[in-house]
Amino acid sequence: MPILTFNLLLDGLLQQQSGVARAEQLIEAGLSRSEILAHVEGRRWQRYGDHCIVTHNFVPTRPQRMWLAVLEPAGPVSLAGYTALESAGFKFFGQEFESIHILVRRGSTSGHGPGITVHESRRFSDVCIDPRSAIPRTFLPRSAIDAAAWQPFPRYACGLLAAVVQQKVCTANDLEDELPHVGRVRHKPHMRLAIQDIAGGAEALSEIDIARLCRRFGLRPPDRQSIRRDHRGRKRYLDCEWVLFDATIVVLEVDGSHHIEVANWERDMKRERGIVISGRRVLRATANEARHEQRELAEDLLAIGVPRVVRV
Repeated sequence: MPILTFNLLLDGLLQQQSGVARAEQLIEAGLSRSEILAHVEGRRWQRYGDHCIVTHNFVPTRPQRMWLAVLEPAGPVSLAGYTALESAGFKFFGQEFESIHILVRRGSTSGHGPGITVHESRRFSDVCIDPRSAIPRTFLPRSAIDAAAWQPFPRYACGLLAAVVQQKVCTANDLEDELPHVGRVRHKPHMRLAIQDIAGGAEALSEIDIARLCRRFGLRPPDRQSIRRDHRGRKRYLDCEWVLFDATIVVLEVDGSHHIEVANWERDMKRERGIVISGRRVLRATANEARHEQRELAEDLLAIGVPRVVRV
C-alpha cells in the first residue's frame, strides 16, 4: 500500500475517533500488530481494555473516553441518555456528568468498565443508532426520553425535557413522536403532560409548574414567554401574562434562585419598572411557591382577577 494512502487512512480514522481506535481498525488502516505493540511498549500509545488503543500517553479526554466506551464492547453499542445529549452540545442546569452512559442489548456482558454506566434494553439494535452522528449514539429524541426516565424525580425529568427543547437539541414534536415507542418507563405520565406544555410554549420548569397549577385549580392558562416592548421600545420576555375581562394585563414573574444574585436582582427591578410603566400589573412568586405552594398562589391569581376555565 502506498505511504500516502496509508497516512490518509490512518489520519482520517484517528481524526474521526479523537485518537482512539480498536486494534483491528489500526490494522485495517495499514499498521501491523508488531508496529502497534512497539508503540504501546514504547509508551507512546496506551492500551485500554482488551481491544482499544489511545494514540498518546497522557490522560484521555472526555471525547476520547466516550469513544473508548463505544469501541471496547462488542456491538451494537452507543452513547445514550445524558451522554448522547452531551455529545450534541446539551448542558443540563450547568451540571457536569462524570459517568458515560451507553446502551447495549439486554443480556449483554460488554461495556462494564470504570466510569461507564451501562443500560440494557430489549428495544435496542443497530437501527436505533443515529447514522448522522460521527460517534455512535441513539437518536436524540430517544436520548432525551431515556435521560428523563433515568432521573430520580419526575420534576427533574420534566425540567430536562424543557431544557432539551429550549437548547434546540430536538423539538417538542420530536419528543411527542418518540414517547409512544419507549415502552413502560419511569415518569412517563409526567413526561407526557410536560411535553404537551412545552409544545404549548413552556420553555422553563417554572412555566410547566404554572401550567399544572392552572389545570389543578381550573384557571385559564396564560400566554407564555410573550414578547412585548417596554416604554423604551426594548423587547422583554414575560414569564406569564393574562389579559383580563376589563382589558387589564396581569403579569406573573416566577423567580428562580439565580434572581437572588445582585446583578440579576437589579436587572429584574429595572425590568419590572418597565412592565409597570407600560400599564401592566405585576405579581412575583418564587419557583418554590410555583412548585410547592400552588394553592396560595392560585388564590392570589384569582384575587387579582385571573378567570377560571368555564366548563361546558
